Amino acid sequence: MTDLINVDVLVVGAGPAGATTAVFLGKQGINTLMISRNRGPADTPRAHIVNQRAMEVLRDAGLEADCLEVAAPAENLANTFFLRGLAGEEMARQWAWGNNPARMGDVLTASPCSFVDLPQTKMEPVLLAEATRLGVNVRFDTKLVSLEQDEQGVTALLVDCVTDREYSVRAKYLVGADGANSRVARDVGLPMVGKGGLGSAYNILCEMDLSAYTAHRQGSLYLILQGGVAEWSGVVVFRMVRPWDKWLVSIYIPPNYDGPDATTEQLLARIRTAIADPAAADLPIKILSTSKWSINDIHAEHVSVGRVHCAGDAIHRHPPAAALGSNTCVQDGFNLAWKLALVVQGKAHPRLLDSYNAERQPVAKQIVQRANASMWQANGLADYLGACLFNVYSNEQVDAKLASPEGRQGYEQQLLDTRYNGEGHGVELTRSYRSGAVVEDGSAEPEVTQDPELYYQRSTRPGSALPHGWLITRKPGPLVSTLDLAGKGKFHIFTSHGGEAWREVARRVSERTGVEIGVTLVGIGLDYEDPYLDWKNIRGIEDDGCVLVRPDLIVGWRCAQLPDNPMQQLDQVMNSILGWA
Repeated sequence: MTDLINVDVLVVGAGPAGATTAVFLGKQGINTLMISRNRGPADTPRAHIVNQRAMEVLRDAGLEADCLEVAAPAENLANTFFLRGLAGEEMARQWAWGNNPARMGDVLTASPCSFVDLPQTKMEPVLLAEATRLGVNVRFDTKLVSLEQDEQGVTALLVDCVTDREYSVRAKYLVGADGANSRVARDVGLPMVGKGGLGSAYNILCEMDLSAYTAHRQGSLYLILQGGVAEWSGVVVFRMVRPWDKWLVSIYIPPNYDGPDATTEQLLARIRTAIADPAAADLPIKILSTSKWSINDIHAEHVSVGRVHCAGDAIHRHPPAAALGSNTCVQDGFNLAWKLALVVQGKAHPRLLDSYNAERQPVAKQIVQRANASMWQANGLADYLGACLFNVYSNEQVDAKLASPEGRQGYEQQLLDTRYNGEGHGVELTRSYRSGAVVEDGSAEPEVTQDPELYYQRSTRPGSALPHGWLITRKPGPLVSTLDLAGKGKFHIFTSHGGEAWREVARRVSERTGVEIGVTLVGIGLDYEDPYLDWKNIRGIEDDGCVLVRPDLIVGWRCAQLPDNPMQQLDQVMNSILGWA
């Protein structure tokens, strides 16, 4: 007979998706067990660019300062380079990750947070430390053997990999955040669409001082364009891990190569060739680890089965282009955790959890498509400049092509196409959820006037992310974002002059539902002032109306003006969002 442990939620996987879920469950006092088959947190950098939306989640968790302390700032990520060697000729560069001067207004307006470079080796310990501080039971070296679910819960058989002891866990709900080879997704039969094995690459984590080559070329990615160097080697990408002496080098394998794997000596020699500086022949290079990975274009058609809800790479598997991976994982957890918490606490009907699939499955599909498109666009530019991925060009042929008007026009078009790889602000930030946890207000979709993948369009239409606006108090104090007043595991109402009644209404509905609803009045002489008119220009309501924000900083409902019976109106809305209606 195996031991039986009872918990509210079992989280399988302790990466960005699982750990984020655990943190927000822990904040709500949910009895949570999180397991990982690994021996500890990530031992290689893996994902690294953290976009503004994911940073907002970390800010809501109270972890932004901890992350900034160990992250590289946005200015270190300024460009993506296409080079004939790290010390060689530069063929192209592009602004990336919020550094384009022409787009900085967009970036600063969109969020109180900035882009940073925060490898998983640094992000995961921050999340795990907070999860354990909040009382989450975290167990590494623990594998899921099997799971069975019924109408009341999920029974999982686990094995302690250190002692080989098996034991069972009985949970009300299970979160499958166990990565691209998800046992959970497979066992519950999540239907996957797309293709895997579309290519492969080597990752080499190494320490080497490349500061001599980055002094005038600072960025997070350096694509090296050298055709015909080795049969097994295509484009080489230097990715900064720590400025400027720790790197993750990715060597992409040509699609038509079917020979043996490269040796460590061959990988090291290829890195030296990619540096392309004879003076660096004796540059000390310490290889810390090597691995081989596959390029996938796969997403789940639905992400939940019964009491099992999957998140992260278990439901979206794609190349690292456009840096959408771990950012989406973090947001999956943020979306799911508050819903699980309210259902476990009996404050919401289990049908609230249906909204997780309705809201996050379309995001999974979108980011897989975008990441793969961005990868092929970057490959197209690299090949145009002589990477010899699909067509073999000598440097002389590339130079001759660029000397012609037609060649330069083609080059400029390639540059435009690849902007999505580092400037896909709309993909990163825009949300347009449609689910039972959103109450429509009858308004039309905002008119799209710019490329929706490149440009973020702020809105308070229900289902949108709460827009950021800077607010102040009359007494001396720091600027406060609208995002800082909302979230934190609670619902929140924003209103203004004439909307004072919402405060009492929210108090009474909170008492009835057991779900806390905060209220902030924004305007001259009210709780907070709107000095730049940031909020008034985007709120989409009259002074006495309201915007209701969910715990995950998503607008759940808005009311254009104070209705005749606001108590009845808010009560109905909360019943609907919580799944009781």
